[in-house]
Amino acid sequence: MLDHSVHGDPANPPLVLLHSGGMTRREWDPYLPGLGRDLRLVVPTALGHGSSPFAERFAIRAMGEAVLRLLDHLAIPRAHLLGSSMGGATALWIALHHPERVEKLIVFRSSYRSSPSTRDAVAKMAEPETWQRWGLESFVRREHQPQGGPDAWREVTRKVVAMLHGPESDRNHTLEELARMPQPTLLIAGDRDPVVPLEEVVAMYRTIQSAALWIAPNATHFLGTDSWRRDAFESEVLRFLRRT
Repeated sequence: MLDHSVHGDPANPPLVLLHSGGMTRREWDPYLPGLGRDLRLVVPTALGHGSSPFAERFAIRAMGEAVLRLLDHLAIPRAHLLGSSMGGATALWIALHHPERVEKLIVFRSSYRSSPSTRDAVAKMAEPETWQRWGLESFVRREHQPQGGPDAWREVTRKVVAMLHGPESDRNHTLEELARMPQPTLLIAGDRDPVVPLEEVVAMYRTIQSAALWIAPNATHFLGTDSWRRDAFESEVLRFLRRT
């Protein structure tokens, strides 16, 4: 079973928070007070990350199936999904392959396919210097130690990049598939994200039947939603989930 935490009143609608590649469920810690007032939050650590079960290789399908097993364990037949980056790819896979399990979908900092134009930008995520520059090396070193010791985080990030852009990547949906999605969907992206091309996010918006789009100005893959933009982010998420 995936390492996870649950927050909020069990009577509230469930929202599953799926973190980005190389991180753990702790990525969502800043958002728990704001989102947890009106929702029951289910916050797992992805397969092969942190204290969740080890995986020899990563696949979006396996990530999604592990989330569904967790929801079965918690007796949650249907939930809202909010996925960040890799978590967005996982949430999209669940929505496409198991639409009966998804009430509403929020895809945050993620596209629907692997794009050659972003390969170099994504590959930098496997470089230790990148995490050092972000000031996250000590965090990922500590969080991923259960996967094999203090340097396990290097292998975790390498597997993430291979999953998202390797020759066997299963993150390659089509717009035709997206056009059949029944779930109301909110897309959130930065206008200068080198990892998620803006034109692909706009294509998703124009294709998904019931889609809303929020583009953050002057924002890269880091939109500041965990700090100065958090109030706006939480307000937009809650407004979308409350809409009938």
